[in-house]
Amino acid sequence: MFNGFRSLSQIAEEVIAEWRTSATGQPIYFNIMESTATTPQIDKVAKLLLNAWSAEYALRIRPLISDQSEMDTSVDWIFPQAYFAFLFSVRAVLAVDGILVANPESIEKLVTRWVANGRYGNGIFNNNNPLVELMQHRPSTSKKPVRLTKAEFASLQQKLIQKIYAVSIIHETYILNRLGDEAYQQLINSLPSYLKDAFVGARATFLLTNN
Repeated sequence: MFNGFRSLSQIAEEVIAEWRTSATGQPIYFNIMESTATTPQIDKVAKLLLNAWSAEYALRIRPLISDQSEMDTSVDWIFPQAYFAFLFSVRAVLAVDGILVANPESIEKLVTRWVANGRYGNGIFNNNNPLVELMQHRPSTSKKPVRLTKAEFASLQQKLIQKIYAVSIIHETYILNRLGDEAYQQLINSLPSYLKDAFVGARATFLLTNN
């Protein structure tokens, strides 16, 4: 799915089409756990989404790099942002069904089951758990530094943005359907302008238009 660089709108259209097709006949709940929520707790969902979107925003920032040391620091920075963008997005999906889980290991197991059971469709993660892959890049004093050229860094950053965007489309489609158009729009309207007037608002407009 991520061969070459395509526009995020192209990725969104492909992901939505594939996920909706693969989801046909699936249980109404995205989560394998049984939902206990009669009404989604919008405040908790909104807080988790804000954390996810803030991390994604940080991932998207293109750093001004003047030397190799700044490059190495930037590489160590973008992997955790991608990880937390994904982690909090998953937690929001769980929370919208009344499932409040914060332990990363528990969430990893759930995501592994979601991937295995086709909740993400075909071709997005190639049957691998992206959360586990991203966790390998969490900051660690024992980890050897990753050294990249500027071109390699730009390529890596773009690939991470595309992957986070693709999974966010799926998660946010589910959350939108659970909350309803009006409540979801209110959630978007309550965001700070750096999210509402940027990629989050644009993605919400796309989802609301195609819902």
